[in-house]
Amino acid sequence: MLGLYEVFYAGYLFLRLITAAILIYCVLSWFRPTFRAFYMLRAFIQPFISPFQKLSLKVMQYFRAPLDFTCLFALIGYQLVERLWWRLYLLLARVL
Repeated sequence: MLGLYEVFYAGYLFLRLITAAILIYCVLSWFRPTFRAFYMLRAFIQPFISPFQKLSLKVMQYFRAPLDFTCLFALIGYQLVERLWWRLYLLLARVL
C-alpha cells in the first residue's frame, strides 16, 4: 500500500516530467522540426499548455509583440503548482 509521501512524490515526478517536456519542446521548436518525435511531444504537452494560450495571446496583443509566451507561462504555472503540491503534503502530513 502506498503511503502519503509516495503518492505526493509520484505527483511531483509527473509535474517534473511535464516541465521537462515543455522545455524540450521549446528548444526543439526554435529549429524547423520535421521529425515524428517532435509531433508526438507536441501532442503530449498540448493539453498542459493550452490553458495558458489565452493569457499569452492577451499579452501579445497588449504589447504588440510577435512572441508566443505560452510555454513560459506554463512553466511558471507548473512551478507554482509544484510548490503548492508540497505545501499540501506538509499540511496533510501534520493533520494525519
